[in-house]
Amino acid sequence: MAGGRPPKPTSQKALGGTLQPSRTNAHEPVPDVALPLPPDWLSERGHSYWNEIGPVLLSMKVVTFGDGAALSLLVEALAEWAEARQAVIGVDGRPGVGLVYEMLTESGQTMRRPNPEVAQASDAMKRALRMLTEFGLTPSSRSKVSALGGADGNDPFAEMMNDMKG
Repeated sequence: MAGGRPPKPTSQKALGGTLQPSRTNAHEPVPDVALPLPPDWLSERGHSYWNEIGPVLLSMKVVTFGDGAALSLLVEALAEWAEARQAVIGVDGRPGVGLVYEMLTESGQTMRRPNPEVAQASDAMKRALRMLTEFGLTPSSRSKVSALGGADGNDPFAEMMNDMKG
């Protein structure tokens, strides 16, 4: 697997003025801006996040029908994080498991270990943050994502590609 920075999307190169036609895929797909339907297998909390985040992505014009799998990964990671976090801190007046638990070693010493839910919450948070970044939903990543349609609803990249074709 190649390391380094991921390649800049062609649409960003076009908008930034760094696009070189000789390095452009003239047949690059240009999907329509649209929010896909959530899959049936999403958890209840995942559906809730879908209904919260989906319209935001649609208003930012960064989601297409082809992004359903990525959006599913995002909302399920958020759902897993919320569930694990609630297990740690407690919910509805019930106590949580806490950050650590104590156990006795073979020598009779008390040892404190992190609860497994803490690691689960941390892992889910990292996955969710990666996906939030992919969609431009963090302050620093927002500047790196380009909208698919212009202010008039037209896609400037698609228009430029059509102009290049003649």
